[in-house]
Amino acid sequence: MLTRVAIYEGTIEAGREDEFFARVKSELEPMWRKFPQVTAVRVLRTTKADADARPTPMILEMDFPSMAAIEAALKSDILPKAHQATLEVMKLFKGRFYHLVMESTSLTPDSSS
Repeated sequence: MLTRVAIYEGTIEAGREDEFFARVKSELEPMWRKFPQVTAVRVLRTTKADADARPTPMILEMDFPSMAAIEAALKSDILPKAHQATLEVMKLFKGRFYHLVMESTSLTPDSSS
């Protein structure tokens, strides 16, 4: 499985954090779930970070079965719509967002101890 990750590095306009995340939920999440061949979508909201961490209030993870599936999703009709909607929500955000494609492995906890 491959995960396309979007890192939102920066800060949300002070006092508008709830509005930002409400808009993510109502405007962006429905589009992200419509990407062809996406198998899971996770929106991670930072609740605590190390003192020296870069400010990253949100991370988006979208799982796909293959690189070909990611490439097809990036060529789909939903991408320009999702990108435009993201730019609108990002008006509440000072910073940048960028993407990584990562291969993931899930591990079960070691219960032997």
